[in-house]
Amino acid sequence: MKMTNGNQGKVLNKAKSNCKKSAILVIAVLLLFFCVGSVAAQEETGWQHELSLYGWFAGIDGTVHYPGAPGSGQDFTVDASDIIENLKMIFMGGWRSKYNRWSILADVVYMDVGDSTNKTVTPGDSGEAAVAALDLDISSWLLHGGAGYDVVQTNRGNLAVVGGVRYMTMDVEVEARFQGPGVERSESQDLLDGFVGLSGDINFNEKWYLPYYADIGTGDSDLSWQLYAAIGYRFGWGNIRLGYRHLSYELDDDSLMQDLALSGPILGVGFTF
Repeated sequence: MKMTNGNQGKVLNKAKSNCKKSAILVIAVLLLFFCVGSVAAQEETGWQHELSLYGWFAGIDGTVHYPGAPGSGQDFTVDASDIIENLKMIFMGGWRSKYNRWSILADVVYMDVGDSTNKTVTPGDSGEAAVAALDLDISSWLLHGGAGYDVVQTNRGNLAVVGGVRYMTMDVEVEARFQGPGVERSESQDLLDGFVGLSGDINFNEKWYLPYYADIGTGDSDLSWQLYAAIGYRFGWGNIRLGYRHLSYELDDDSLMQDLALSGPILGVGFTF
């Protein structure tokens, strides 16, 4: 795990702004794509189900309040390689059922990861920098569920409007040791957000396609949003997908974890029936 100083907060904020602009651009391109494409509606197909299992090799970015330093958030990053090395437990899976234009979707992620590093911090209001040995442990459940409706169905794919709820429960533990006894702080957060978004597939041919998803929400968090896109290949039994997923939370300034972002490549397999 690498931890950076507060100056990288500006870089993180700039990256968030760029991601949001990219999301708007992607949505505009999708709308243009379908508007100029074929308008022939797909035939009604009845119920279709898909069970997905996947690996999300996500790095973590965020800002955490270190013990003894209220009001002064410190940026941190945990690389994907560090997560794999220090991973305690992980589970990821999803479900989608579709009936003609209507769909029901669900997603679950459980992650428990911890790491240690040395970091120069300024404890309290002393203004004096000190080197601390820091231990960070994050365990989290992410549950995501909703429904969608295809507003566009063409030979090129579909575009659905989705809405639902996203629930995250997160336990964060931070310990800082300054040449003596350690100072510990822990916090549990339960975040329930409503969201709206867009999802669908773009078909290149009968086999190759591009699944995509984007949403934005709020509730217990100040703001949460995510983007996902991949390249997929269909088989008779299902599909495989390789892509990229980003999930971001912006939380209260008084929280131990002020903001959190998970992003990285994702590899999944889906079984259809």
